[in-house]
Amino acid sequence: MAQGRTTHRHRGALDWRLLSLSPTTLTVALVVLAGADWGTRLAGDTLFPGGPLDELAHVLTTLLVFWALGSRARERFMLPALIASVVIDVDHIPDRFGVEWFTVGTPRPYTHSLLLILVVVALAVAWSRRRDVLLAVAIGLAIHFFRDMGEGDSGVALLWPFTDHAFQYSHGVYVAVMVAFVLIDTGLCVQRRPSSDRASSWPPHRARLKRLEKS
Repeated sequence: MAQGRTTHRHRGALDWRLLSLSPTTLTVALVVLAGADWGTRLAGDTLFPGGPLDELAHVLTTLLVFWALGSRARERFMLPALIASVVIDVDHIPDRFGVEWFTVGTPRPYTHSLLLILVVVALAVAWSRRRDVLLAVAIGLAIHFFRDMGEGDSGVALLWPFTDHAFQYSHGVYVAVMVAFVLIDTGLCVQRRPSSDRASSWPPHRARLKRLEKS
């Protein structure tokens, strides 16, 4: 019975093949992220289309980062991190209705701070049965704040409640960091190419030598 349950969980993990790293998924993610990021900057702080475009950019940023972290990190943390990277922005809803209880003195709601990440990590330490999920949430929040700081608008009050100072950096830094992750992802794609594909790209003389070695 235990063996059957293990097999069932393993098969369930295969459902994430659509989000696995491949040349196709990497290309699509990169193109869509570039479009969403550009659209977000044009739309500004608008509910629509700025909101959906920004959330799409957050999801794809998280996805590109996790692809570079390797398969173990993806299996353990990616799904909750992807969800957390979007759900955190529900804290903007009261502000959209003119309720500023959570944003007095700060550019973004108080939950956009390192304090929330520390609380989630503390829960992960205390609640071992949900440790991986909670650690994944903390990672997703950190990636979300990373993108928020590079959007080039108001920044993030990371050290609230100790200070209301908003931390931010230029959008070019965000782009440069994402380019670095994309290069890592590209390298991983090359490493995963089947040996037959790699052999077909060799010069004819080298391919003949390889065939002779095998024979």
